[in-house]
Amino acid sequence: MEKVSKYANFEFNDSDSDLIDDLSDYLDNNVKEIFNFFEITPNNKVKISIISTKQEYDKIFEERYKFTSPSSRGFYSNGRIYFLSFHDYKNTSHSYIDSEKLEAFEDFKKTLLHEFVHYINELFYKKHNCSYTAKYLVEGIAIYLSHQKDDKNIEFNFTLDMLLDKNCPYSAYYLITKYLIENYDKSFVLELFQSSRQANEFLKQELFKKAKDYYSKTASQNF
Repeated sequence: MEKVSKYANFEFNDSDSDLIDDLSDYLDNNVKEIFNFFEITPNNKVKISIISTKQEYDKIFEERYKFTSPSSRGFYSNGRIYFLSFHDYKNTSHSYIDSEKLEAFEDFKKTLLHEFVHYINELFYKKHNCSYTAKYLVEGIAIYLSHQKDDKNIEFNFTLDMLLDKNCPYSAYYLITKYLIENYDKSFVLELFQSSRQANEFLKQELFKKAKDYYSKTASQNF
């Protein structure tokens, strides 16, 4: 089955048809902040494939990344978002009890927005003919603009080496990116998004220390 919304083409099975209106409305109503940040409005609609089962999703994911993960439920690749159906969250590390269903569904929608940020980030590369953005910014901005962790109280207990490692907790990516966006001129921030080398050097020379000092001071004030 297929649904065409303002910014996406959804492909899905009949078993997931009850999810699509909520997903498409949520996406259409929450992308403007993403466009404004990257200063891009796409000419084409992104393709979104809703995958009904975790088993099927893992096969697609493994073909792309050569491993599987119980937490993975969505990824963006080559103009398409692959997104696990909410109906099979029971087979992921994001399973929930009935009393948590509304909160889990809200997170489900925000996760789709996260993957949409990756799509726009790719358009940003093409617009500026630049290299891939540093990992901490790629994931940090996707979390920041999808508001996945807005209501979370996260301790900044990460090291510089962790942030430079590809397996760093996403909470660290989020906090360092949040500090960058909220404390530096936007034109400079977008420069960093165009050069992973410059972004990583700035992280090592200035950003990490300033962010760590800020979050440590904030934590002590809230204690």
